Amino acid sequence: MDYEYLLNYILNILGIAGSVLFVVFFFGMCIFVHELGHFLVAKWRGLHVDAFSIGFKKVWAKKINGVEYRIGCLPLGGYVELPQVDTATETPKAADGTELPPAKPLDRLLTAAAGPVCNIIFGLLLGCIVWAVGIPQDTPKMRSVEVAGVEENSPEWIAGLREGDVITRINGKKFYSAWKDIVVEILTTIGEVDLEIERNGQVRNIKYLPKVNPKKMAVEKTAYPFFTPRIPIEFHPEKGSVSEKAGIKSGDQLLSINGLPCEHFLVVQQFINYYGDKPLKLEMRKKESREKYTVEVQPVDLPDELEFMTQYFTGVSLTPNLQIVGIMRDFPAERSGLLPGDIIKKFNDKEVKVFQEFADNVQANKDGKFKITVLRGDKLLTFETSAKAVRPRSIGVKFMLRDYPDPFQQFTGLIELTAKSIRSMAVRLGYALGITEKQSNLSARNMSGPMGMAVVLYRSVRLSPAMGIYFVVMISFALAIFNLLPLPVLDGGHVFMSLIEIIFRRPLPVMFVRVLSYIFIGLLILLMLYVTYMDVLRVVPGAHKLEQKLINSGETEEVAEKNTAPAPTSAPAPGKVKK
Repeated sequence: MDYEYLLNYILNILGIAGSVLFVVFFFGMCIFVHELGHFLVAKWRGLHVDAFSIGFKKVWAKKINGVEYRIGCLPLGGYVELPQVDTATETPKAADGTELPPAKPLDRLLTAAAGPVCNIIFGLLLGCIVWAVGIPQDTPKMRSVEVAGVEENSPEWIAGLREGDVITRINGKKFYSAWKDIVVEILTTIGEVDLEIERNGQVRNIKYLPKVNPKKMAVEKTAYPFFTPRIPIEFHPEKGSVSEKAGIKSGDQLLSINGLPCEHFLVVQQFINYYGDKPLKLEMRKKESREKYTVEVQPVDLPDELEFMTQYFTGVSLTPNLQIVGIMRDFPAERSGLLPGDIIKKFNDKEVKVFQEFADNVQANKDGKFKITVLRGDKLLTFETSAKAVRPRSIGVKFMLRDYPDPFQQFTGLIELTAKSIRSMAVRLGYALGITEKQSNLSARNMSGPMGMAVVLYRSVRLSPAMGIYFVVMISFALAIFNLLPLPVLDGGHVFMSLIEIIFRRPLPVMFVRVLSYIFIGLLILLMLYVTYMDVLRVVPGAHKLEQKLINSGETEEVAEKNTAPAPTSAPAPGKVKK
């Protein structure tokens, strides 16, 4: 029995189960805290409370001082029954049919507002954890962005944006942002995007009207940029590390490792693991002067006594049918005589048909030499080679940057993003109705419901517990903001109608409130169905392709892409399986 495989499998299952429990608990907590706010203020103001439940679908209940406390078997938050807050009925009634006096408007206002306020407090408290530990950043914050590539015939290309241009302002504003925040700024732009760029020492402006990028945003159908940035990989050496001893300073940028260009953090770590059995030649660029320099560092092997993270490679990049498409530099396969285009047929004279079978054989023979038989043209050729250990290694630098936003920055950031998104969607709707000639990039397709938020929360916590907590903070804030919208049936609607009653000293007509409530209940149900439908398109593989086929009324759509270009012999082939 392969105990290592079994242990990894068990650990993976436990990780998935833990992530699911995290989602259920914190998703439920956001709702529970909201309802608890209503309950506590209602009790404080002397309102009648029929029931307070933790979870849904009652399995246990006990009545204490007139309130039935319940526990449900579905741990997805809770609810509180407050008949006096509902202004759509002339005479509020308790659960047993007893008539209740109408609540004062101030009491209704405070009770309705308490739920969102508690969500904000809950988010601020959790936000302190995010502030303390930080959250992983996809890129460092940048004051300028160098364009690594532009898709031909895209709006940016037609407007004149080219590889090597350096973007210094967006819509007339300077920035100090990570790439994801720059994308948000572009997506929420009303009308044309204005990029100020530097090219060959000259400054010019490029304006373009964005259009849908189907490759990046197939479901959302929004205008994700058609250009890619060249992300600087900054090194921040740890004290006493091999990198610090080699002379690398905090903030210096990595350009290449052993002559191989590095454009992503994951590639950097991959190269360190692959080639770190020997000293690595790092081409660097100083942070301040931008001067280039080269240093040699010897990576340090990280503890891996049971070899959970150590893999063994011959150095061939393979397609699923075991055709070699690339030979990795400084690996045994490079010296064996194997060539790109060869198709592996046998391992130690035993036939192999799938990649996993070949990989298992390499692992089983990791300590010695073995024979690989390949089909080259119409001939079978046999070569002797071996495997090289790829271990987890370190050069003592931090290059997965972390951001440390304080709780109020997290809150104001979400408010700003929400305001931009609502404005952009309103302009999009106005353009569709012919009310305005301005155009925007966001629509209702970009909204997400409970299903989508739960999926993103799951993915976030799988990436990092800190990211999971951060997204819980965003959900709690979003729940507060959504519920404060001045719409009937939402908390903000109750607050708004209570304010009207306080100002004019008379309640709105019950029939008017009732009809308005029914209308908005119907609209909210339709909205929830729509955003859930969009979440399904995002989550279920291939669902958006089926949608497109239905829209095209039977027109066929190519869903498979062929990539026949051979992999370079100087580095691992991206997107291919390596062994």
